[in-house]
Amino acid sequence: MIFNKFISFGLLSISSVIFISCGGGEEEVVNAKDNSAGNTNEETLPSVDTKTETEAVSEQVPEDEVEETQVVPNPNGVYLPTGEERNGQPVYENQEGFSMWFDGSVWKITDKTGGGKVISQGKASINDNWQNGAKASFYPDEEYAKDATFRLAVAFQGSQDNKNAIRLFEQFVMDYPNDKLAAEVYLSLGDLAISEVSPDEQPSYDQITNARRNYGKVRQSTENIGLISDATFNEGGLLERVAENPEGLVNYYYKFDKNEDEVLQLSEFNTAELNASNPFQHYDLNSDKSLDYGELFEFASFETFTEIEKLYRNYQENYSSQEGARISQATEKIGFACEELGRPSEMLKMYYENIETYGNDPSNAGVDNLLEKYTKKYSKYDILYGNTLRLLKLLSSPKSMVSFSYINRAGIEETHEGTLEEIFSDRKKLLPFLNTEFPGIDNEVMTELVKSRTAAFTSDSHKAKFKGYLDRYQKYSDNFPNEISPEKVFSKLLQDAIASNKKPLELRMRFILDITGSSGVAGNYNPQSSDFPAASPGVLVWMAEKMISQNSISDAVGAMERLIENYGDAGGDFLFDANYLIGQAKEKEKDFQTAAFHYENALSNSSWHDNANDARMRLGNALFEAAKSTKQDELYKKAESAFQEVRNGEGAGIEVKAESSFMMGECRKELKDWGGAGFYYLETTLSFPSAQKWVPKSFEQAIRCYEQAGLVDQVSGIEKQYADWQRNYLD
Repeated sequence: MIFNKFISFGLLSISSVIFISCGGGEEEVVNAKDNSAGNTNEETLPSVDTKTETEAVSEQVPEDEVEETQVVPNPNGVYLPTGEERNGQPVYENQEGFSMWFDGSVWKITDKTGGGKVISQGKASINDNWQNGAKASFYPDEEYAKDATFRLAVAFQGSQDNKNAIRLFEQFVMDYPNDKLAAEVYLSLGDLAISEVSPDEQPSYDQITNARRNYGKVRQSTENIGLISDATFNEGGLLERVAENPEGLVNYYYKFDKNEDEVLQLSEFNTAELNASNPFQHYDLNSDKSLDYGELFEFASFETFTEIEKLYRNYQENYSSQEGARISQATEKIGFACEELGRPSEMLKMYYENIETYGNDPSNAGVDNLLEKYTKKYSKYDILYGNTLRLLKLLSSPKSMVSFSYINRAGIEETHEGTLEEIFSDRKKLLPFLNTEFPGIDNEVMTELVKSRTAAFTSDSHKAKFKGYLDRYQKYSDNFPNEISPEKVFSKLLQDAIASNKKPLELRMRFILDITGSSGVAGNYNPQSSDFPAASPGVLVWMAEKMISQNSISDAVGAMERLIENYGDAGGDFLFDANYLIGQAKEKEKDFQTAAFHYENALSNSSWHDNANDARMRLGNALFEAAKSTKQDELYKKAESAFQEVRNGEGAGIEVKAESSFMMGECRKELKDWGGAGFYYLETTLSFPSAQKWVPKSFEQAIRCYEQAGLVDQVSGIEKQYADWQRNYLD
């Protein structure tokens, strides 16, 4: 017989067994394929198929005759008790369903409890030798069992063996429900509940429910605010994902479609007991007394955003007095849910109240995010409500004269005037008119106006529709909190802070007024290192940026080092900002290797940051300069990889992508890889022809590379391409 051998180790609790290196039993050989070829360390090259396409097609096996590769179940792994007994001993089962049981004289592993195919068998004691070199480890000491179960589960989670991690975590809370580690276990179980869902898939109702149940148990089983916050925000993150695409919930709703007509009738909706926050009619958008897929999708999204709001409101209510609670971040999430549920004015009032309450606490990092978000959201809805209402009111005067100017596609300014009705009758004028005179208006209103055109003035049904829009936006405008416009309230808060010596609040107001273009209101201020102790994370970043622009490099680095030291646990954006700015400071000092180190740290903390592509470009340039000064070829290769991430990634503009592609050529040129460098230069000209700064440089460098490589006969072809490009893009 030939048996697979596996090398592993493990510690086991009293209620679990690790079984390693199972072979086939004496009754039947199971899993006897020799895998020795799979363990070779030899490097091999793919074989070259010399058949013609016709020959290859003629030899293809018909699709219905191709056997699917089957995954062979693995009898190795962790065996946990099933609750069943055989001959006075517990029955154990592993993650693949294999059973370990006692037949009265020896232990066996089979594919079925009490019988089936025998994989291996041992002796009267589990820890005695098993057939074919297999080993089982069983630890009856409960003191070690608890620690071993937890540590092994964590190890499985770390190695992404999620199935075994879940089984062991579940066993832990079953055996030790009141242990101090139970909250951590429930947190892991919540995170693992959707671990098998790929990014392009959506979690099912059962997975969502399981995750939320475990996150809830964290809050029930501990008073540790860190664990409670992690559970709450992880649950909120899951709900946000579901709200954006609630496909899994909609599939669950269809289980109640008893007549299988692909809609939910009122009776089916009521039978489902979905705990909807509104009556059925609220979601029946077309009033056909049934909910189709689209309506169910909207229903699921609405209800999930409602759950997000409830989750964070409960967190605020229960933990607002606890030190370390993330109240401002929770406020931001509640506001986000309110906005998605159609209550943006409530969101703005909530954000301002939080800023006013916690603005003088520099350790409350969430306030910095709220300041910027509040400013942007206020501006968005001020423009949306104001311009949409102004346009809708104008519709009542079709004969009124209007004029507007805009830049057409050819870059030429055009000016038009006429009655509103005349402008609406000409589609070529209507769209520029709406875009230039009423930016940021409601998309639905704009779409309906473009479709209706002059019917908005002549058709009773169209006029009624726009009257409905007018009433809606008049109500929005009446409820909008004009009294707390950012410039007005921030200016007042600044004066109050100065008068009452509230330095953290004063610095925050100077920061937000400066970045929103209202620095004149705040007066003259130059950041001082003596103000660092009163500065919040966002303010420290702002101060460092100003210091770098003033060449106060050491002070800028000091600000960011303080941020890392005091707020490093916050992670993410703050750590990105700190390392990103230290990198820039070190660049100014021409310490390129240290700059590269900090850019790498920035990207490892927040690769999704708005400045991530700039950090990658700076990383590439820093590595390139470091390579030139140290003569380390490996740094050129690392620089090329950084530039490649920008060129092949998302979010960068054409000019930046062209620059990154050009710099990849520069890296190869420094290595005297003329062929590789020439390839990148020419690829830049082909992939980014509109990049007028980098294409000429790329052509010139490509010519030099071909000359260095001795391919002078091909230079004329490149020169012709260059001339063609100049005619097309420069003339």
